[in-house]
Amino acid sequence: MAKVNPVRVAHPRSLLAGGLGVFSSLLTIGWALFGYNLPTAANLASSQPDNLMLAQFGVAFLVLIGSGLMLARYTRLGGAINILGGLTTFSIGLLYARSLEQAARAASLQGLSLHFSQFYTAPLVIPVDRLVATLLVMPVFPIATLLVISGLGALATYRMHRPHSIALSTPQQQVSVQTANK
Repeated sequence: MAKVNPVRVAHPRSLLAGGLGVFSSLLTIGWALFGYNLPTAANLASSQPDNLMLAQFGVAFLVLIGSGLMLARYTRLGGAINILGGLTTFSIGLLYARSLEQAARAASLQGLSLHFSQFYTAPLVIPVDRLVATLLVMPVFPIATLLVISGLGALATYRMHRPHSIALSTPQQQVSVQTANK
């Protein structure tokens, strides 16, 4: 009896989870770059937020690798990396927002005034007491949620396509394959 090795075909769910993971990791890289420049844009002297955003940048690259693994059909490993990356992103975002708030309070600021570009001239003023909630709700929570959803989708795809053993009840159902060499 010859065993046939089926060719592994990419499943649409793994492609979708991997694509969502790549998109989320690029958003995470953008968040890390924005967060790294935020203390200098707000004239805050604190190294803690900068160090946290450098760590976030490293996590973003690991999540990008995990998403690539999902696209390459290693859904279990890629999904686990993305779930852990999403939880780490949320934790780093929480610590970052809290340390930025403490630095703003130490500098006796009432709010952070942000200027986004030379074309958008009105400043965005975020009050210091609302800083943590604003930074968590706007960039951090959606990115972390997308990463966790991507990881869960990859794990669900792995679980769905895991080989299952099926016991045949009668010997008549077994088929033997014979090959002829000519």
